[in-house]
Amino acid sequence: MPDTTTIEKVPAAGSSSGSARGKSSTKRARRAMRAAYRTRHAMAPLYATAAQAAAGAALAQPDDGWKTALAATAAGAVTTAAWGRWEGRIGKKRLRKRLPARKDFIAAASAVTTGGGLVTAMAATGGLQLGHSPYPALLGAWGIGHGIYWWRRGIKTAAPAPTLSEQMQAWQDNVACTDGSLPGSRLVDVVTTGYGWTAVIVLRKGNWRKAVSAAHDIAGDLDLPEEMLQIEQAVGTSARRAIIAVFDRNPLQDVLDFPGPQILDTVTGQARIGIFYDGDPAHYAFWKPSGPVHSVIYGATDGGKSRFLDMLLGTERHNGIVSFVCDPQGGQSLPRWREAVDWYEDTAQGGLAMLHEVRKIMYERSARYSMMWFTDHKGRRLRGRDHFVVNDPDPLISVTIDEAHRVLNLPGAPALVLEIIQMARKCGIKIRLVFQGPKANMYGSGPESTDIREQAQSGNTVMFRTASTLTDSIGLPGWDINPSQLPMYWPDKTTTAGLGYIKGPDNRQAMMRAYFDRDPAHWATTGSTPTIEAQAAACTGKAYTERLDRLAARLRGETPTLSDDAIPPVTASALSADPVAQAAAAIEAEAPAGTDDTVAAFLAERARPVGRNTIAQETGLTVSAVKNALTRLKRAGLAVDVDRGIWAHPDHTDAPADSPELADAA
Repeated sequence: MPDTTTIEKVPAAGSSSGSARGKSSTKRARRAMRAAYRTRHAMAPLYATAAQAAAGAALAQPDDGWKTALAATAAGAVTTAAWGRWEGRIGKKRLRKRLPARKDFIAAASAVTTGGGLVTAMAATGGLQLGHSPYPALLGAWGIGHGIYWWRRGIKTAAPAPTLSEQMQAWQDNVACTDGSLPGSRLVDVVTTGYGWTAVIVLRKGNWRKAVSAAHDIAGDLDLPEEMLQIEQAVGTSARRAIIAVFDRNPLQDVLDFPGPQILDTVTGQARIGIFYDGDPAHYAFWKPSGPVHSVIYGATDGGKSRFLDMLLGTERHNGIVSFVCDPQGGQSLPRWREAVDWYEDTAQGGLAMLHEVRKIMYERSARYSMMWFTDHKGRRLRGRDHFVVNDPDPLISVTIDEAHRVLNLPGAPALVLEIIQMARKCGIKIRLVFQGPKANMYGSGPESTDIREQAQSGNTVMFRTASTLTDSIGLPGWDINPSQLPMYWPDKTTTAGLGYIKGPDNRQAMMRAYFDRDPAHWATTGSTPTIEAQAAACTGKAYTERLDRLAARLRGETPTLSDDAIPPVTASALSADPVAQAAAAIEAEAPAGTDDTVAAFLAERARPVGRNTIAQETGLTVSAVKNALTRLKRAGLAVDVDRGIWAHPDHTDAPADSPELADAA
């Protein structure tokens, strides 16, 4: 059996108590660290003050420690500036939902720069130096000053969380419940804004129109005023999604000043005429690549129509657009533009005469453009342009008729307007009609009234506050909006003029407010007045050529009269219910005496088929006069249409037509 030795270990004196004390110290340190972590937000100013004191003492040891402190201060200032002003995107995704508030940015900049300055000063002069320097007092003042802002900010910013939670709970309890306005719906992407909050509504069934049509019921469910809630389509996402915005104060309540005629982008033809409730610009199209865009504007009294027209006319004057204006209210709605546009009429009869002259210009341009040489996008030189290009070679003509129902109620006016509105875009003429509301009788008493409304509303449609719920869907068919529900006054008793909806390039069913032109006289009296080109002026009658004489007489207090031929007589066929017959009668009434004989003699002498435009060009007649003369000669058996737009004398129908004639047949 081997020998074994047993060794008994005897603990050294005091070792047991030392180990216990070490463990106890470690536990206390851990508890202190956990407490510091839990209170990191509330105690942040104290920790920052202590960190500055330690940094100043540490950097005071090396001779060039102040350089490190200065570099750290500069880096902190740059980082703070970037934090306060940086906002990036990846595609359509925003990397940052919103910038910090201005006061938070100022407080952060102050903390970084003043704190860094203290550390740099301590590093350069020997550290904290208790009892021998002002640094302890300065650090204490820094901590208290910034700490007060930090603690007060923490109290203020803690409040929105329960408010937002309360709103979402209210949605679930009152809107998304079984008997609510939108059962089974939910809110996602909730974001607080400067005017309240926005979110995306996700419907359980149906599409976004269901949410829009339920907007008033939702306002009731959430116990909100109707004007403090807006719902619109979430464009580019699922049809089951809609955007809801709830306002603490409607952001459109503030008056938006007209920034000037530079709102028009002369490349796209679109102008920023106001803003939507979320701050995005609202656009109005003057023209697009295919030509000018017709417009119709609706609004009850004090809805903002006249001031909106002031803005558009000022924009036209300073961007080379020719303006014709008819203000049948004696010029009281648009008085600043009496002497500031190419043609101004202040009576309904003057407006009708203006339309007759516009039609002459339309046909003169049409004949000229159909023979015009131009270079297309592929570099080919072609004859006959089928579209209008602004200022190449002619300016755009914008015809504004305020209180348009007064003109359209005159005999022959509806057919004339329909003809122009259907054909004038290719000739560079834009019609802008202004009404109190969109009812059919505003467009005249004939059956063509509906056609005029549909054609006009196919372009820009602007609806300010209207007077009847029955017409809301007529002015903007297919839109779930209620302009008649717009308030007349804001809660502070100021007017809501300019508040409305616009169907234009943005195509948003959302509230917008138009800019307000505080000083239309400035834009009316500066710059120069654009006028029509010489060729167009040459084809007009006395209604246009004597316009300035009538204006001078009006300014002298006289009552000027139109010339006898300003408004052609309305024949029996023009009074019929057929708008085509009315248009044909109006054209026929303008044909010079002997037109039929001139055209018949030309066909006989030509001895071969010929195009309408060639006939007009070589006889000196207008295309419209030639067209109607040919129609009458055909009925009399003196002309035959051998092809589209190609005519010949009955004895020469078999003769070959030259190839250029086919280009003349438009």
